[in-house]
Parts: sequence; structure tokens; C-alpha cells
Amino acid sequence: MSKSQFFHDFKENIILQYLECPAYKFLCDSQGYDPRKSLNEESDLEKVPYFTTTLFKKSSNLFSKLLRVAPNQIDMWTVSSSTSGDPSIVGRSLSDIEQLKRVAMLDPDILDPNCDYDCVFYPEPLEMRKFKSEHILGKPTESYIGNILNLFEFKGDALFLLKQEKEEFNLDIEAFKRYIQFHDKKNHHLSVRGSTLLIYNTIKQLREIISPVELGEKVIVSTGGGGWDGKKGTISIGTQIPRRQFVEEVSSFLGIPQESFVDTYSFTENSLPIHGHYSKEHGDYLFHVPNAGKVIIRDIKTLKPLSNVGDKGVIQILNAYGTSTFAGASVLVDDIGEIVSMDKCPKCGQAGMTIKILGRVKGAEAKGCGATLDVKEKEVV
Repeated sequence: MSKSQFFHDFKENIILQYLECPAYKFLCDSQGYDPRKSLNEESDLEKVPYFTTTLFKKSSNLFSKLLRVAPNQIDMWTVSSSTSGDPSIVGRSLSDIEQLKRVAMLDPDILDPNCDYDCVFYPEPLEMRKFKSEHILGKPTESYIGNILNLFEFKGDALFLLKQEKEEFNLDIEAFKRYIQFHDKKNHHLSVRGSTLLIYNTIKQLREIISPVELGEKVIVSTGGGGWDGKKGTISIGTQIPRRQFVEEVSSFLGIPQESFVDTYSFTENSLPIHGHYSKEHGDYLFHVPNAGKVIIRDIKTLKPLSNVGDKGVIQILNAYGTSTFAGASVLVDDIGEIVSMDKCPKCGQAGMTIKILGRVKGAEAKGCGATLDVKEKEVV
């Protein structure tokens, strides 16, 4: 996708959002901004008004006013995880969820790697979507990660480690233990996906009872949606998990290269998954901004756009696709990003803006992957 194509599609999207969402039109009008007149070239993108993620919180009680259609025209409410019990609520259509897959397929090696054996630290997609679902204004709720899980093409014998039992999910660590011991020293094409926190806690527990394994070079460990602050839904270890520590400890125990680790940055209030790979030199994940969207890093105090390598600020995401039912085309996130490069990844050379995700703005509510889980870990022997 070219920059000109994105600009054309984004302009069309933001104009429709302006016309269809009275709340967004009010925001724009209060700033003297009309996208039909003010958005003429790529440099104008930095002036596009944005909603903040906090406006989508349940406590704000504005989520229905942030729709671009009537509530009876959406298919579901996507609900984020929330340690504080104040989730974001976003109205989505099935077509917009399908759009997530089309955008994600811009990086197919991460979405659907060439693996023969899938091991997933999440429930099966159908169970995840229905977990603790309630109805709001006549429409069902689903977790954001439940939407995302539908994007992946899992093998028919994929091992899903979270099993629902009544009102909670149980994590079957014993099954993961058998999985890694079966593939030990066989150099199989493996995929380990899911929650950062659950993977880390599982490895930490297994280190106490079994010896490390050697799974080899044909492995991908794919995480996404947070958990680095030690919180994921209603589970918590109370301390932050440094990315370097996570990669070093998991790679050492599983016997895999650090280059095998990938992560996905996404959040409920937008529809632009941004994939990244781990860089040993940087001690962090490097995220590639896809051509289907644009990231603007803004100064934390002044909110002016930044453009130099090493600049750090809050993240604004502009999205041309997958937001036809809600005002998610321009969103300011309470996360801090750092500009690694404006034109290409210094590690792999992929063209486009490359960023790091440093954490949340101080005092911001912890967000997770979109899955509010009650998880109990079964003991293994």
C-alpha cells in the first residue's frame, strides 16, 4: 500500500467520521477544523483532532456517543481488560473485525508463521469471545483478544492451554510441560503464542521442577497486547516484566534464539495492529508501523509532533480502516513511544517508521490485551 493510497483512504474515513459522529464533529468544530477543507496533503495529518482512549472508558459513559452508527447497527461491543474495573467499550461490526485481518496480513509471517505445532496461552477463540459476555443496549460484548484470535489460522491440533471451568479459566501448565518435553531437541517448527504474563509465569514455575529444553531455531514466541507491567485482566504478579528479562529467561529455558520473539502492539480503541520483533542489540522490540496506518509521537507536555530519532512522547494513531462503526480513526493513547527511525528498521531494514513502546504515561490506568480473565494455574509435578 502506498502513502498516497493511505492518505486518500484516511481522508475519506475521517470525513465520514466527522459527518457521522456528532461528538467528533463537535470536537473538530471547537478547534476550527473541518477535514473537508483542512486535510489536503500528508503534512496536514499532524493537525487531525483526536479522541483520547479515556473517553471510551465505561466510567465516562460516552461509548454510545462515540459511535458512527446507531447502536442497533453494530454487531457487538468490544470490551478491553481493566485492572481497575473500568474497561473501554467500543461498538464494532463484523466487517470491521474482518478488516483487522486484512491489515494484519500485511505482515503474514507474524500472523500465520510457517509452524507445524501451535501452543496457545489463550482459550479457544469461541470460548474467549463468549466469556462473561453481557448485553449492552441489546448487543453482546466480546473481549478484544477474542476478536484478534479469530485472525489466526491455527492448526487443527493446536494446543489451547486455558480451559474454562465455570466462571474462570484454568491454565494447564502440565500440558505445556508435555509439549516442550515432546519437542525437546527435535528442531520442529513450533509456535508459542499468547499472554506475556502467563508465558512468563509458566516458565518461572517450570524452572523449579524440570531441566531446560532445547527447542531449536524453528520456533516463534508471539506475544501481544500488554502484560509487561505485570498485570493482565484480573491477574497480577505485582511487578513489571522488563522485555529483556522476559526474552532472556524464556529463550534460555526453551533453548531458542532471542530472534524468535515477536510482539504485537494493539488496543481496543483502534484497529491497527503493529507488529514488532525483538532486537538483542536494542534490548527491546522494534515495531514496524504498517502502511495501512500512521503513528505520530507527541511531546508529553506540549503535544507537539516529534520527528527525531530518540524522541519520546505519547502515541497518536491514525487509521483508515476498520472503524466504520465508531470514532477510532484518530486516537491518542496513554502509552509512551520512542522514535527509532522515521524511514526503516535499523535491524531488519523493513521500510517505514520504527518505534519502541516504552510504557504508559504516569498515572494512566493499566490496559491489557482486551481479555479480562480469572486464571488459576494448576500445579505441576
